[in-house]
Amino acid sequence: MAMFRRNRPAAGQQPGPYGQPAAGQPMQGSPGAPGGAPGGVPGGGPGGAPDFRQMLTGAPVERIRQDLRLSVTRVGPHLAAPAIAWPLTDELAAIACVKLPDGAIATAEVPMAQVWGMEAEDVWLQSATNLRAEYFSRSEFDTAAGVPMTMFTGQAWPGSAQLTRLGEALGEDLPAGALVTLPDDNTVLAIPIHNPRVIDMVGHMFGTGHELTRGQHPMSVRPLWWHEGVVEPLDVQWHGQVGQVSGSPRFNQAMAAVPQR
Repeated sequence: MAMFRRNRPAAGQQPGPYGQPAAGQPMQGSPGAPGGAPGGVPGGGPGGAPDFRQMLTGAPVERIRQDLRLSVTRVGPHLAAPAIAWPLTDELAAIACVKLPDGAIATAEVPMAQVWGMEAEDVWLQSATNLRAEYFSRSEFDTAAGVPMTMFTGQAWPGSAQLTRLGEALGEDLPAGALVTLPDDNTVLAIPIHNPRVIDMVGHMFGTGHELTRGQHPMSVRPLWWHEGVVEPLDVQWHGQVGQVSGSPRFNQAMAAVPQR
């Protein structure tokens, strides 16, 4: 099971309801959220590290249900079975997690769900439902396509998770979907595809993400197309800072129906 530290608790904070260690005890170190490398995973092995599986399976089920969330992460060993995960692209996956009181994030696993009396599908749906309660900031930027680029930034939960509910987060009809980039694990950049010129904004989106993260490697090196809840990676042939985008037959069919305006 992978454990990730998002926010450090204040010094002297007492253990929370799950019985996690107090501040200062070693847990999983990561660049902030499940997008980071998993590294060493705490467990009930040598060194006296706490057994987090036992901690989570022993917690009250109603508390667990309240704390389930979806997250988006880079593909890696932490997604191996029995983690409850769903591949989005060859680079990214959505994963069901438990949000711990001190800001740490634990991946949910099938054996845990069985102890909680839940099917994996129930864990997934509950995680998606709970994600709606997470706050995020929203900013808009004008683009040359005449359609604003929206930036979502997470507050107490990684903002990249909003990719799993992008249509709801944007709050508008997206018949042709949206062009998306993920500058880091806490940020989503999205432009609704209301005209064909939006596709030409891919270079601008990656440039904006590069500036926002001060050159940090993006979560996905490929732009994404969100459409009707499905995420597809897009291919780009770069000519300087201008990118020529191509995608699946489904993408091409949807683009052919976009109003020419």
